[in-house]
Amino acid sequence: MSFISIEFLLFFTAVVFAYYLIPHRWRWVLLLAASYGFYASLSSYFVVLLLASTVFTYVAGRIIEKQETKEQKKKAMLVGICVLLFCLGWFKYFNFVNDSVRAISAYLNWNYAVPYQEIVLPLAISFYTFQAVSYLVDIYKGKQKAERHYGYFSIYFAFFPQLVAGPIERAKKLLPQFKVEQTLDYENISYGMKRIAWGFFKKTLIADRLAPIVADVFDSPDPTGSQIVLGTILFSIQLYADFSALSDIAIGCARMLGIKLTENFKQPHFAVSIGDFWNRWHITLSAWLRDYIFVPLCKGKKKRSEIYLAIVITFLISGIWHGAAWTFVLWGLIHGFYRVFGDHTKHVRGKMASFSRLDRNPSLHKWVKIAITFLLVCFSRVFFRSDSVAEAFENAELFLTFSSWSPFGILEAAEMFSLLDFVIFGFFFVIVQLFHYIERKNTSTWTWLSQRPAFARYAVYVLILVSILVFGVSGEGFIYGGF
Repeated sequence: MSFISIEFLLFFTAVVFAYYLIPHRWRWVLLLAASYGFYASLSSYFVVLLLASTVFTYVAGRIIEKQETKEQKKKAMLVGICVLLFCLGWFKYFNFVNDSVRAISAYLNWNYAVPYQEIVLPLAISFYTFQAVSYLVDIYKGKQKAERHYGYFSIYFAFFPQLVAGPIERAKKLLPQFKVEQTLDYENISYGMKRIAWGFFKKTLIADRLAPIVADVFDSPDPTGSQIVLGTILFSIQLYADFSALSDIAIGCARMLGIKLTENFKQPHFAVSIGDFWNRWHITLSAWLRDYIFVPLCKGKKKRSEIYLAIVITFLISGIWHGAAWTFVLWGLIHGFYRVFGDHTKHVRGKMASFSRLDRNPSLHKWVKIAITFLLVCFSRVFFRSDSVAEAFENAELFLTFSSWSPFGILEAAEMFSLLDFVIFGFFFVIVQLFHYIERKNTSTWTWLSQRPAFARYAVYVLILVSILVFGVSGEGFIYGGF
């Protein structure tokens, strides 16, 4: 039962009706049953693992809080985190480590007898494990009290709108919202429906229309350089539309239940630096990595070299979290290098902008930085999208080849689009960019729309719905749904 399905819409409609009809004291039962039912429809084999992880984290939190000394609390926390990470590592990284060791052993002529194991990755394990780790750390630091009510805690662990792919929420924000009695509110229902529709729009009219074209490029045994350039740029658009659509639907569903989730995207492809990009892209993961990896690594560190090492380690962990493959490791290291290089050359780049007088035109300077940042992000995504390290380096070489950027070569590569597909995609892509433009000029596109005349407002809503029904395509799962 994917988010993009009639089954999910019917399921969620039934949940919303029941939620506001039953007394508040029983709503946690409904949400818990809905969450486990939704997860079971996607990954029935691993419901027991989700349940076991929930029970373990709940008990571990209580144990940490009961310890009398800081040292005892720390030991209990570390034991809890190690168990959670062992489960994540076993299911997500065993095959990766095993295959890597086997390859090294074969190269060195060593005898390595551990066979390949068919281990299936449990759905959403990366997301709920990170939520569990943050919960235990916050209890240790005194930022969060251990939850007594097992039912509410179980919902925090498995809340179905954000279980599959985030946002990665902190217990101190999400748990209290479940305990507040929510009343049927027109604004929440209206806003939630708009966000869900907008998520469907981006997924079915942008992401899934680009998916087969991007796949044709990266699955091709011999793509041209221009195809790699265009395919990588289109993949960046696809990835953003796909993942932000998933967050839109999650935020919209939660809002209809009176729950406010954290915004996960703020137009990342308009970032003016790699640092700014990570403040706009997958915001809850970036904040998690900052608070639970980077800040502890930097504690007591004053040397710039030590801070740079902490940055690289943080991005390395980000790469490993995204996938059990060396391509993701390299992708993480590339972004770590970007951040270190950007910080180290900040003064020099400022002088260059001053020397070229680029800084005298702030608007032009900003768009130059946006373009450079976008191209750097696109280059890293060559590694993110490629199926192997060898293929990634071949594609990266093509991406960096000057002739690959020939306008004639790009136009020839664009023949991957049929004329009809190009017109349809172009039209809806422009609509998304108009929404982005309004958002940059105003606090919220939806707030701005609500202030327009009723005819104009409802014309936009009808356009979104009709476009989804008539031109929307689906059949691709969410990219981040596999993490």
